[in-house]
Amino acid sequence: MPLDGALRSDPEHEGRALEAVRRALTKVPFYAKQNLASAVGDDASLDTALAQLPLLTRERVRPTLPKVWFPEGRDAKAELASGAISVVDTGSADARVRVLFDAAWWRAQERRALAIHPRAASAFAGELGAFRDAVLWVPERGTGSCGSGDPAYEDRLEGARLHLNSRQDPTFWTEPVMTRMLDELSTHETTALSADPFYLDVLARHAAVLGRRLDVRGFIATMRARATLAHREALSRVYGGTVIDALAAREVGTLFVESDDGFMHHAPFATHVELLRAKVATPGAADVALVVVTTLERDVQPLIRYVLGDLVQIAPADGAGPRRGGRFTSVPPIASVEGTIDDALVRPDGALVTPGAIDRAIAPASPRAYQVVQVDAGTVEVEVVGGATARVEEALAPLLAGMAVTVRGATAIGAEPNGKYRTTRRRTPLALSAVFEACEGV
Repeated sequence: MPLDGALRSDPEHEGRALEAVRRALTKVPFYAKQNLASAVGDDASLDTALAQLPLLTRERVRPTLPKVWFPEGRDAKAELASGAISVVDTGSADARVRVLFDAAWWRAQERRALAIHPRAASAFAGELGAFRDAVLWVPERGTGSCGSGDPAYEDRLEGARLHLNSRQDPTFWTEPVMTRMLDELSTHETTALSADPFYLDVLARHAAVLGRRLDVRGFIATMRARATLAHREALSRVYGGTVIDALAAREVGTLFVESDDGFMHHAPFATHVELLRAKVATPGAADVALVVVTTLERDVQPLIRYVLGDLVQIAPADGAGPRRGGRFTSVPPIASVEGTIDDALVRPDGALVTPGAIDRAIAPASPRAYQVVQVDAGTVEVEVVGGATARVEEALAPLLAGMAVTVRGATAIGAEPNGKYRTTRRRTPLALSAVFEACEGV
């Protein structure tokens, strides 16, 4: 499986997925004690086998101990102590869960998946010069506090990768710190920048004020959150190169990556993905589906039919009928990432309104930032930064029919305790079985 150059397709995808499921069901204690192996017979198809297995939610994973996720013959205590496998927190608010993380595997699969886009494949192959990248998101290296100085460039280097940011909340970035980030993109000779779009937006707006460009020679990959249309517009003012969207999660790896056809394609080798279609109306979005993931390469903590919680729009078919397979695997491509199920709103008539649909409705009002909160079944409160509140309320009215919507101005939208930003949130419960196909009992 290549790490550089153009990405190959995976013609053995379904066979590899079946073997990974059989291996997990028999060798990993969490599954072995459930006696599920009989569901995957020798002549079973992948779809048939998966349909007989239960969905796995974060609620089921959350109370488990690390040792139940190590396969037979592996020493959980030793591997955790050595740092080969680490325990990390992922997700937001009530969706947070602790997972076992293999950093070396993560970096390799991420790079392989990004090669779906020809521009990234060229960069990895060295066609744009020596590959040197930078990252901009919740800091992972060389962190600083409000009362300490900014860590030196060398303290934020990890091989050829530069960690631009040392402070968690961009609200508290100072102008000298942001200017330093812009300077370092040039001095680092950055080929690729991977960024959380909320963090990238702050840096892009600072660059625009200074009349500067983002000096990234190959491509920018947006990940870890869904970029809003306002983010994309701000970035376009200071960067004219290739921007690639990616959907990934710490638990499972990189799932979909945008290619030069504008669609996001399923990345081969690391996962199989089921797209469980919505069975309710989804105003403002078409062919919405819930992402369910089965991992193929995770020997430690393999996840079978894991409800990731992300919502997507499946790409339209070229001809009549639903989209079937994708460019690299049997999983169809997607047109967009719509946000998470925890951040989708539910109208009184049962319709599901995705964060993506809300963003597209609000965009003509040109807000810099916003947050839409469903307080209860019929009430929505909206905070808007830098946009016309009356226009926002007017834009949301048809999308949130039957709901009382209150819009007010704000000076800033705060980050979550984990450094993530949310454009929408829902405070009311939701049963997946009421909204999506094949989610009975969830």
